[in-house]
Amino acid sequence: MTNEKRRLYKMKMLLISHQGAASGMKTAASLIAGDMADGIDTIELTAEAGIESFTEELDTYLKAWKETGKTGVIFADLKGGTPYNKAEILLAHYGMKEQIKVISGMNLTMVVECLFQEISQWSQETLQEILAAGREGIDCIELSAASTESEDE
Repeated sequence: MTNEKRRLYKMKMLLISHQGAASGMKTAASLIAGDMADGIDTIELTAEAGIESFTEELDTYLKAWKETGKTGVIFADLKGGTPYNKAEILLAHYGMKEQIKVISGMNLTMVVECLFQEISQWSQETLQEILAAGREGIDCIELSAASTESEDE
């Protein structure tokens, strides 16, 4: 599939985090996926701007997103953190929980996996695939080797 066709089907993706994590994740994703990462948006909570400013920016972003009707995903850096909590609250407020899913514990594997998904409607399978990709990207070679050795015994 060409990049142009992929862009037509590609869902919206927003990365939200405490300062630096979302923008760094987008930069890293662009090294791997090239211009496919251009469609990733980021909003970060900074000490200078504070929670109120972050919430206003996220609120404005989600209102505009709702108008598009596009399916999408919000990756948050930390479950229970302010960015995650505000996203969940605002999505519920705007009735967007079926259209947009929030996934916490964002990692690069999940973000890149999501770039290559063609989602027009959410399913439990799709969510499981994205979460599985993120989990599979977490490893420690010494622990993996020790696990393999104990299975061989």
